[in-house]
Amino acid sequence: MMKARINEREIHYQIDGEVQMPDDRVLLASSLDLTAGTAWADTGYVVAPFLAVPEQERLRAGLEELVREAVRATGLPVPAHAPMTAYHHLIGDDQARHLAVVQQLKEIQQVRLPVPVSAVEARVAQLCGRPVQAHNPFEELEVFHLRLVRPGRSDNNPLHRDVWLPDYDDCINIYVPVCGSTPQSSLSLVPGSHWWPESRTGRTQGGAVYNGATYTVPGVTSSPTELQLIRPNPGAEQVLLFSPYLLHGGAVNLNPDETRISLEMRFWQK
Repeated sequence: MMKARINEREIHYQIDGEVQMPDDRVLLASSLDLTAGTAWADTGYVVAPFLAVPEQERLRAGLEELVREAVRATGLPVPAHAPMTAYHHLIGDDQARHLAVVQQLKEIQQVRLPVPVSAVEARVAQLCGRPVQAHNPFEELEVFHLRLVRPGRSDNNPLHRDVWLPDYDDCINIYVPVCGSTPQSSLSLVPGSHWWPESRTGRTQGGAVYNGATYTVPGVTSSPTELQLIRPNPGAEQVLLFSPYLLHGGAVNLNPDETRISLEMRFWQK
C-alpha cells in the first residue's frame, strides 16, 4: 500500500506490478530540459494565463462538445450543451461504454482542436522562452488527448513520470481544465521531482495495476519519505505547463459529484 499527501490530505492507494531495480540516473540530466532558463525551472511547472478569453472559451466549449460526440457514438443520446461534469451519471456503471468513450478521446488529430494549433504553440513558446511545436518527432504524431476522471473511480493514472514510457523524452506538457477541474480534482504533481534520481522512488518495471485498474504507464511503488504532492489547479483562463520528468498523476477526483475533464498536449523544441 502506497501512502502520499495531496495538499496535506493523506491518500492511500494500491500499486501492483513487477518492481524495477532502482538506479541513480537523473533522466533529465541527459535530456533536453524545456524548463531551463525559466523562472520556474526549479519547480518544473508554472500556472499562467493561456489564450485570449474568447479563444480560451472556444477551446473549452469545443472540447466539451467532443466529449458529447464521443458519448453519442456509443449509442447514448446526449442533449446539446449538456454539462459533461455529469458524464459519470450518463455512463453509470457501464465500464465497457466508458472505455469506448476513452478510446475515442485518445490521440485525437490536431485538426479537431477547436482553436488553431499555432496559437497554442505560440503561447507555450512564450512561456518556455523558445520555439516549440506540437509534433512528436519520435512517432511523427500531431495529436492531443482528453482525460476523463470520474469521482470515486480509478480513472486517473498512477503517480509516474511520462518519460517512463517511450517517445516522451525532451518535451513539455500542458494541462488545460475543460470542466470539473477544482482544488479537489485537478492534476497533482511533486514540485522539483524532475531532477530526482531514479533511486529516490521505487516503480514498476512495466505498466501498473492501480487500485485494481490496469495502466500501460509504470507507477511509483515506494518512497523512503512520504511524498508531498500539490494540485496547482489552473483556473478557467489559465494553463498548467509542466515537465514530463516531474512525478505527477495519482490525482484521484475528490469532487463529490463532478467529472473532471482536461486537455493534455505535448510540445517539442522546433
